[in-house]
Amino acid sequence: METVKKGRLKKATKLAMASQFLGFMLDAYDMALVLVMAPILVQVFAPPKGGGAWQYITIVLTYSITMAARPFGSAFFGHYADKIGRRLLLVITIGGVGVMSFFSALLPTYHQLGGGSYILFALIRFIMGCFFGGEYAVGHTFAIEHSPQNQRGAIGGFIQSGFPAGYVIASLLFALVSYIFSPEEMIRFGWRIMFLTGVLPVFLAIYIRKMLPESPEFERAKTHQELEKVPFFSLFKPPALWSFLQVFFFMTGLFLTDYSVYGFLPNILTLEGRGFDATTYSLIYGFALFMAFLGYNFYGWLSDKVGRRTLTLFYCIFLVIFAIPVYYVLYNAALTRNISLALIGTTMAAMLKLAWGVIP
Repeated sequence: METVKKGRLKKATKLAMASQFLGFMLDAYDMALVLVMAPILVQVFAPPKGGGAWQYITIVLTYSITMAARPFGSAFFGHYADKIGRRLLLVITIGGVGVMSFFSALLPTYHQLGGGSYILFALIRFIMGCFFGGEYAVGHTFAIEHSPQNQRGAIGGFIQSGFPAGYVIASLLFALVSYIFSPEEMIRFGWRIMFLTGVLPVFLAIYIRKMLPESPEFERAKTHQELEKVPFFSLFKPPALWSFLQVFFFMTGLFLTDYSVYGFLPNILTLEGRGFDATTYSLIYGFALFMAFLGYNFYGWLSDKVGRRTLTLFYCIFLVIFAIPVYYVLYNAALTRNISLALIGTTMAAMLKLAWGVIP
């Protein structure tokens, strides 16, 4: 793939970086809302009967539904991005995110519609996952194709750091809103306010993307009539097949690790009322993701110096050593309500996400 030559960053590159940082930030922000608000959403959408653990799982399941929908969105939007261009598809994906966020805030509760409210919530989460899958597949390609070759690691790390930034913002905003409103008010209307906050940044992202030119790589392929007629199926033919399988399994492992740690982090820290309160765990959660934000940028920058393969191998070794201890530290921190221990545990958890800084 041809990319922008080495040199200082051009305006288009900076806009592409800002555009995709916003897109990834909104992705993480939306996902984080479901996690940090899980104790509240349980009482909004989950059936009142059953144990607390089962109710929590029903909400976390919607997080899984969003994740499961991503491959469909990636395949669909990625296919058409190779046929009609990246920029238009990115406007569509981020616009869809805004619409789904707005619809989330309008959903009826379990007491208003019964199980139908949960089905509607799960359906919106699936559609949201499709849009985010397209955002991820098309967005990174778009930004990297606008980037100088010698800075792809640093730029990719910066774009990826939009994820922890989104988590941090969601955690801090939830802490603020839950401080302003009582638990009863959060259940009645506070959760709707949180979903509505995800709509506003969408307009900025659309504005930036409409100012951007199409990626130079796509324009070159279009000019030389090198566009695939059916791009999706070309993935399953040599020589692309081997690269596709490598990336597929590597990304599956990354998402599994990320989900295993951060998907259950709020529940671990609160321990169903025996651990930290909502405001405290939100701040601890925000700290963990701020550390991940720094780690993504550092790892991306370092990958331009020492190579992505070396850093990925180091990450895998670290993961094998600390994957289990991190749960032990976090559980004991919540059980004893030891904030210092919780910060150590969440820093360890953040280090389990470092590989995201080198994946472009």
